[in-house]
Amino acid sequence: MNRFSTLAAARSEPDAGGSLGTFFWSALAGILVPAQVVLLGLIAQLLDNEGLSGSSVRLGSHLELPVPSWLVDQAPLRQLAELVVVSVFLAAIFCFAIWMNRRTADRRARSVVKSLHARLLRQSLRRAEFEGAAAQQVRAQSLIDQHLPNVQKGLSLWYRSIPRSVLILGTCVTLALLVNPWLALLAVLSGLMVWQLFRILREHDTDQLTDWELPRTRNRMAELVGQAPLLARLQADGLADTAFSSELETLYRRLAVEDEKRARLWPILFLASSVAIGVLILGLGVNLFGVQRGLSLPAGLVLGLALTGASVSSRRLSRLASQLRTSGRSSESVYLYLNRSGEMAPSEQRVGLGGLRDSVAIHDVSLKSSAGDAILSNLTLQLNPGSLVVLMGTDDVSSQALLELLMGFGRPSGGKVEIDGIPLLDVHPQALARNVMWVEPSGPIWEDTVLENLRGGDDSINNSDIRDTLESLGIYEQLQRLPESLNTILTPGDRSLGQEVTYALGIARAVLHRPPIILAKESSPPGEHVADDPCLKALKNLADQGSLVVVLPRRLQTLRLADRVILLNGPRLVGEGTHTDLLNDSDLYRHLNYLLFNPYRRRRSTIATDA
Repeated sequence: MNRFSTLAAARSEPDAGGSLGTFFWSALAGILVPAQVVLLGLIAQLLDNEGLSGSSVRLGSHLELPVPSWLVDQAPLRQLAELVVVSVFLAAIFCFAIWMNRRTADRRARSVVKSLHARLLRQSLRRAEFEGAAAQQVRAQSLIDQHLPNVQKGLSLWYRSIPRSVLILGTCVTLALLVNPWLALLAVLSGLMVWQLFRILREHDTDQLTDWELPRTRNRMAELVGQAPLLARLQADGLADTAFSSELETLYRRLAVEDEKRARLWPILFLASSVAIGVLILGLGVNLFGVQRGLSLPAGLVLGLALTGASVSSRRLSRLASQLRTSGRSSESVYLYLNRSGEMAPSEQRVGLGGLRDSVAIHDVSLKSSAGDAILSNLTLQLNPGSLVVLMGTDDVSSQALLELLMGFGRPSGGKVEIDGIPLLDVHPQALARNVMWVEPSGPIWEDTVLENLRGGDDSINNSDIRDTLESLGIYEQLQRLPESLNTILTPGDRSLGQEVTYALGIARAVLHRPPIILAKESSPPGEHVADDPCLKALKNLADQGSLVVVLPRRLQTLRLADRVILLNGPRLVGEGTHTDLLNDSDLYRHLNYLLFNPYRRRRSTIATDA
């Protein structure tokens, strides 16, 4: 896909309204520049001849400007005053047009990119169904942090430069050719040659070898600094010094070569510019002294101003072309993400789900990362309602991926997941949302009041049930101390409540809604041992009442209370049973218990950290 066509796609977004206004102000600014140049030429002619006396003024070879009779009939001072007033007025209009052009351009660019942000959110929901939820955050961060700002910058610069810079370049070059075609062509060719020389020198200056070699050398030197103390303990005398000195010499040899290249750049450019200016001066001298009808001072002023305007506009267009290369690549990335539809069935073709009656069946499921690494390998499980199931694994990615599959995120590379015999991929996302609830240490909470976070849009949940649930979880009094009690607005990422409270709010939401399937990622255990964990007790009660509760554990009590523990070693299932059964039968399980849940080990590591 061509980068210019992808940026054109962004310009054709429905939210890119206001094109007429942006075009008008840009075109007006582009027309006013040559008009101002011509007006300054008239003023120079007036000053040079002490007034305008004829019906027209000739500036150079082919540029002849008509002068209105009402201006000719006035005194020279009055002519000058009126021309200066008109010039200032045009300058004011130009400044206003530039300001309006910038405002409308930035507003259009913001509107387009804002709509792309919204589309990105909607697309992430669709793509999560076959790529997984975790992958969307990584892609979204790259798009939001880097690519969308590049698209916005490119759009704004495009709207500000087109057609303004094109008009200025075209009209100013035309003015210069009308004044004196040979001098104008000589100036344009000289400028192009100097610019081309600059580009060639810059291309040679940026050595691709240096781009990767210098960072590699610096990284290697940093590694050697870190390894030097260890090598000293191994009595490898001088080994680190020798390697470091070798890398240091390599680094500064490359830097010396680069510095020498840069040292030649500007002297060569200055020499080339001096030659170009000398040629222009000789051409001007030939015009003044070798031709009967030489270039007058006003015509020379018009020629110089026209060439300056053309140079500035060409520089702006060059900057636009450079930005379009960057913005085009970013636009490709954005639209590649937005336009990929995937292989999921449309939502309207999927079925509903009336709770969980029999089981969640996982048949020979395999899942791979984008790099082709196995996340789950030939996993077969049956999860029954009315049970508290714990997932333990050596790799958090595998456990998290299994929970995401149960939420309908991700498409297995092999096998299938079924709920009551219905393939999960055939279930409507809204039906899954009503039947599967996710709880994590951050709640999750969204920006709304405490009450609305707990109700989740279900107005049938009354305040007394909410109060009883919060009291059973031990957080009601703490929430009552908030500025507006349960009507206080919460914000995602706000740490004022603490992780234990936000996790308890997520559990409270599950208790109030009682979904058939609850997937929970426990928060870290409190600093001091708590004999009775109210959140774990609530999850166990939900399981006893018929829900399937699947937990990623962070507390030893959860393992002891679980009806079933599922043990994964990397992507593979290696054991399942109760906590006691696995302690007796699995060395891996005993090792994980020691690493993750041994209270003495945790206390000892905390003491070592404090020391």
